[in-house]
Amino acid sequence: MIKKRKTTKINLRKPPKVQNEARSAIGERNRITLAYMELARDKTFQRLSEEQKLHTVREVLSIGDEVAGWVLAEYDTNDPRKIASKLGVRVFGEDRGKKKGAEYRKGKNEIVVYRDFHEKLVREIKSAELSDHILKFMVAHELFHYLEISRVGQIYKRFKFNGWRLGPYKKDRYIKGLSDVAAQAFTLSLLGLEISPQVFDYLTYILYTNL
Repeated sequence: MIKKRKTTKINLRKPPKVQNEARSAIGERNRITLAYMELARDKTFQRLSEEQKLHTVREVLSIGDEVAGWVLAEYDTNDPRKIASKLGVRVFGEDRGKKKGAEYRKGKNEIVVYRDFHEKLVREIKSAELSDHILKFMVAHELFHYLEISRVGQIYKRFKFNGWRLGPYKKDRYIKGLSDVAAQAFTLSLLGLEISPQVFDYLTYILYTNL
């Protein structure tokens, strides 16, 4: 009688460390893709070499992450509404925002969230990862623009690019969208949002679709 050998099942699942590294790589790739989408219509950005584009985007994303880090350390909360309150910035809602989701009004030191936009997002976004963060996401993005003006300086002005040159004369150009790229990174880091493929799809919908 021939004895059957016991077969050992091979577990093909990736070990946790590999899975975490893969998720991290996907998340970083998606952050960079969102940044490229933000800058897609900027002619100055499009004239840069691919190496310059990637270097600039990564540097700007790191600035947003850094600002989120010290805000978390200083205020001991990741709720942008509480942080805004401590900074003396009023946050409130208004109707009829049309295509605008939220905005920081620097003259009045206030952040307004437009209810029609917010309510539509709440109805249409079915991601458990994002549903609890929609309002915070909108406020955090505008809070970063407040911090640009009051604490860290406008991010886009840190990066100059060659415009035109005529003999000894030259004109530098700026890419204003870099401030929004930094605001994206700040928001995601502050709220601790991991950009999974599903979250990436919804963020694209929130940021770049005319609702």
